[in-house]
Amino acid sequence: MIIKIPRNILDEILNNVSKNKPIEAVSFILGYEKNGIYVAREIINVKNSLNSASEFYVDPNDLLNIYKKAEENGMQIVAIVHSHQGLPVPSATDIKYMKLNPYVWIIVSMTDLKLQAYKLNEEKLETVNIIISL
Repeated sequence: MIIKIPRNILDEILNNVSKNKPIEAVSFILGYEKNGIYVAREIINVKNSLNSASEFYVDPNDLLNIYKKAEENGMQIVAIVHSHQGLPVPSATDIKYMKLNPYVWIIVSMTDLKLQAYKLNEEKLETVNIIISL
């Protein structure tokens, strides 16, 4: 599995994480999927309603607006992005919510801004390769 992310969207992800630190930053990436390749076209940063350094929550109205925007523009949510204080690996809570939200999950470490992508497929956590494009 692969997710292709343009450089400008990667820059926005990293800026959002840096700006919100130490609070977990949250973004949604819109785009499309074709043959197991996820292509990022737009990023939407949202407020972490919990204002927490260890977990995030997205207001249902924000989520509804993201779904509407994706539909209006012929896209879908392809990834959920959030940051962690430590390593960019899914927590038990992340895995629980990955079951409910079957997208690519990109986790960014606040300490060194390294990121990893994952997708849960039938209870199996898989690493998703990230390709940065122009």
